[in-house]
Amino acid sequence: MLVSTVIALAKKSELKQLAIKDDDVAIIGFINLGMLALYTRFPLKQEEAIITLQTGQAIYPLDGTDANVSMGSADDFLIVSECYDEQGDVVTINDETDPLGILTPSWNTIEVPNVAQDERLSLIYRSAPAFVTQPTNSIPLPPQLLEALLNFIGYRGHGTISSDVKAENNTHYMRFDASCKKAEENGMIVIDDLLYTQKFYDRGFV
Repeated sequence: MLVSTVIALAKKSELKQLAIKDDDVAIIGFINLGMLALYTRFPLKQEEAIITLQTGQAIYPLDGTDANVSMGSADDFLIVSECYDEQGDVVTINDETDPLGILTPSWNTIEVPNVAQDERLSLIYRSAPAFVTQPTNSIPLPPQLLEALLNFIGYRGHGTISSDVKAENNTHYMRFDASCKKAEENGMIVIDDLLYTQKFYDRGFV
């Protein structure tokens, strides 16, 4: 779908009663913020980082500064989703009862308390969308999340007006949250786990 399509829909629905409906630049900003919220909530775009573990090193930053971490653009990193060892087995994340799991001491850092040199971990992380800037741009969002995006635009739009209508602003956020939950409950967003458990095999590590 095009940015211009979403702008037109927002003007006729969520922003219909607001003056900001005439500010296309502001609406594009709301669209980008809404996409970021949805990409953080759903696994819409996932990337892989390969961590080559080193003896004596427990902390591995995911910001492009560590030569032992091979990943895409660190600027796109959002949140760690899954982790696998070289055999394709799941490695737990932030489970302090598992001595073989990994931890996330900060949003873009992982800690591997028990390290074996030259072993590798496959870290699956959610990646941010490319922001749109022009009405003619395509929005990288599945159509089943259009309702949620429009509700988010309504939430941000109503947040720009006076505080005496905060209840309406909160209502739009609740609608956004309800749209997301409906998509989750109805199985509208599905990612094939086999895609990730096979990564080491595909790369010839096993």
